[in-house]
Amino acid sequence: MKPLCFFGMIFGILVVLLFGLDLAIKLPFGRPSWTLNTGFIVMGFILIYTGWATQKEQR
Repeated sequence: MKPLCFFGMIFGILVVLLFGLDLAIKLPFGRPSWTLNTGFIVMGFILIYTGWATQKEQR
């Protein structure tokens, strides 16, 4: 289960970085919607937190 937790956290980090960059400098998607980018960033942080909390419980 630990590899799945780490994969989830890594995926969450990538989502936050990708949509954070899109929100900040309009790359790679050209900022089609501010709400969409913000929603994905929030969901990325939630994914990071759930992966971290689950990994912490696995110890």
